[in-house]
Amino acid sequence: MTLIKWQEDGDRITLAMPADLDLAMSAPLVDSLRHAVAVGREIRVEAAGVERVSSACLQALYAATRHAADHGISLVIQEPSETVRAVCDDLGLAEWLNIWSQS
Repeated sequence: MTLIKWQEDGDRITLAMPADLDLAMSAPLVDSLRHAVAVGREIRVEAAGVERVSSACLQALYAATRHAADHGISLVIQEPSETVRAVCDDLGLAEWLNIWSQS
């Protein structure tokens, strides 16, 4: 299983998502997002390569966007894949994704 890749570049943290964001990846995702918010830098979540995503991982991303906003930290979901977009549509999260994503 490929893990979440963490990269720090100046004032930005980039978290590159693996292709498979299944239920088993939800805990590492939550840990990575919590740590990124705690560091206090701009956060970019690269989601272009996501081929499978669980509702638990989307819940973690949703909570992280709210948590980051509460702390004045920019969090953007960079280039969400068609899979991410489709699952968000199915779960009624399309509007949320449009607000928090960049193409």
